[in-house]
Amino acid sequence: MSKLAILMIAVLMLFGGYSRGQNAAGQITWDCVLKRKSPEEGEISMKAKIPQGWHLYALGNNPKSPIQMNFKFVPDKSYELIGGVSQPQPLRKFDKQLDIPVTYFENEVEFGQKIKIKSKNGTIKGTIQFMQCSDEVCVPPQDFGFALKIRP
Repeated sequence: MSKLAILMIAVLMLFGGYSRGQNAAGQITWDCVLKRKSPEEGEISMKAKIPQGWHLYALGNNPKSPIQMNFKFVPDKSYELIGGVSQPQPLRKFDKQLDIPVTYFENEVEFGQKIKIKSKNGTIKGTIQFMQCSDEVCVPPQDFGFALKIRP
């Protein structure tokens, strides 16, 4: 099988649908939960499991780079964002193909978003847009949507 055919199959597997618990070969999986800190505060934990041989680009890479990552939250009267998304210290290297330094994660990483809880019931909806690469190939940017219930 040609490299092009293998790449096309991999892309189809990655975009063919995802639900928690399924993992196509080489696909990053996400686990999002709301951790209550108090009745009025919480933190959204967004943990990525990154398969061996792949990496996930970090927040804050060069704006001219094609490897952006971002988190979008749907506004809702039941919560308010406090600050921006936090991340641990990423790895850093100079990418010869892009001719710029890049920051990224391997294996596993947890991002966090603090929130003020304004209602005992509600839903926090959001999307994580991310890009993953190996040393040989990059997968086009992907979106992972989540919905977390706020419970009393």
